[in-house]
Amino acid sequence: MASKKSSKTAAAMKEDANSSDSVSQGNVNAILAAIGSQGDELKKLIEDKMTALSGRLDVLDATLVNLQSEQTGVKQKIVEIEGALNGTDSRLGEVGKVCDDLRAENKSLWAKLNDLEGRSRRLNLKFVGIMEGEERERRSVFISDLITELFGRDNFPKPVKIDRAHWALLPKPPEGQRPRTIIARIHNDRDKDLILRLSREKFPLEYKGKRIYIFPDYTPEVAALRRAFSSVMKVLRVAGLK
Repeated sequence: MASKKSSKTAAAMKEDANSSDSVSQGNVNAILAAIGSQGDELKKLIEDKMTALSGRLDVLDATLVNLQSEQTGVKQKIVEIEGALNGTDSRLGEVGKVCDDLRAENKSLWAKLNDLEGRSRRLNLKFVGIMEGEERERRSVFISDLITELFGRDNFPKPVKIDRAHWALLPKPPEGQRPRTIIARIHNDRDKDLILRLSREKFPLEYKGKRIYIFPDYTPEVAALRRAFSSVMKVLRVAGLK
């Protein structure tokens, strides 16, 4: 009896094992089928991505080709610009040399012009402080008479010859304002030198109660140089040196 029961139990266990193996094999087959299905989908997805990536790479290749072409054009333009700059530098050097030559020539011409202007003013005297209208019509006659009145006939027994006289080239000032300067050209340089010496010796000079001054007619450049030298001239005068 016990032997029969044991045999039955062993047979049942074998059947259960066979049934379990059958279920496990079914699960494995299902899993493999699912994996195969997912693999196909994954393969299709990879193929689609590769196709898209290939298209993008083609576009990138075309872009790179265009960039290389543009870079070649830029390099060519840079070469052309460098050549133009080298030519410009050369021309600028030539222009600089011409400017240096012109500057030296201008300096020489300016010195000559200043010398000529100074010589043209050499016999001029400036009369400062004479009221507008005092000269009436003939300024040259007025200046000649004024010199005789200021310094006396002992120094000028004959009227001083005045080549010409005119007001400074400025607008006529309003009444009561500082009058313009009269510039007179003395015919004889000895008379001019004597007038300047006497104006220093008889300083201050007055005409109709008004203080007047007589100065040489220097060019602006010479006047600036004299102003720069004025402190030295003061020391020399104090020392009694000429």
